[in-house]
Amino acid sequence: MNNPNTALQPDSVWSPLFQQRAFRALMTAFSFPGRRQPLPPCVDAKGPACIAAVLCDNEVTLADPDHLIQPDDIRRLGIGEASVENAGFIIADGSRAPSFEPALGSLAEPEQGATLIIRVASLDGTTAFPLTLRGPGIEGTQSLGLRGLHDGWLAERARWNRNFPMGVDLILVDDTQVVALPRTTQISGGGN
Repeated sequence: MNNPNTALQPDSVWSPLFQQRAFRALMTAFSFPGRRQPLPPCVDAKGPACIAAVLCDNEVTLADPDHLIQPDDIRRLGIGEASVENAGFIIADGSRAPSFEPALGSLAEPEQGATLIIRVASLDGTTAFPLTLRGPGIEGTQSLGLRGLHDGWLAERARWNRNFPMGVDLILVDDTQVVALPRTTQISGGGN
């Protein structure tokens, strides 16, 4: 039985309790695209490192072109590093325009498309960057406000996902929240 006092205590990103809670937050985020999900409190990592610690292991590859994860943490993951063109997971700074071509998968293996973990300044919803989302997991439309996402990401995402089911899935993360934008989600609006 869970001790109610542990619910608010920060854990290490490497602890089973943190991993389980963060994984649930990610699954909920993918089930309800565009809906902000809180990440559990963590004492030794923020945003992208928390997501990588939950999703990545020695079976997948990672590219971190903006060096958002500490080298020691990458070693602890036991993950294979790869170029952005070949990586299964890519961690990127959302404030910078994307300057790479991720793996998009193929018609026979669309699951080989990369998952992009993009750090943004804030997912607090009180910004002048409103996005309107439609698609599976969204009843009607979903509004998403965020700060720190370069306009180039939306244009590139549209291009990368134009040959569905091939494409990429996006995970937007700030220090305390996560939002998933699977390739099935249609996005309109935006602008800085």
